Amino acid sequence: MDGKRDMVVGGLWCVGGIVITAATYASASNGGGKYVMAWGAIIFGGIQFVRGLIRSASRS
Repeated sequence: MDGKRDMVVGGLWCVGGIVITAATYASASNGGGKYVMAWGAIIFGGIQFVRGLIRSASRS
C-alpha cells in the first residue's frame, strides 16, 4: 500500500508544480513580468512517484 500512496502523493506534487508554473507563466506573458518555476515541487513529485512505482513493482 505504501507504493501506491507514494505514487499518488508524488503525482499530486508534480502536477501541482506544473499547474503553478503554467498559471504564473500565462499571467506573466499577458502583461510581461516574472513567473514562478516550481522546480522543487516538480522534481520532488517525480522522484516520489518513481519511488512508489518501484515499491509497487517489487511487491507484485
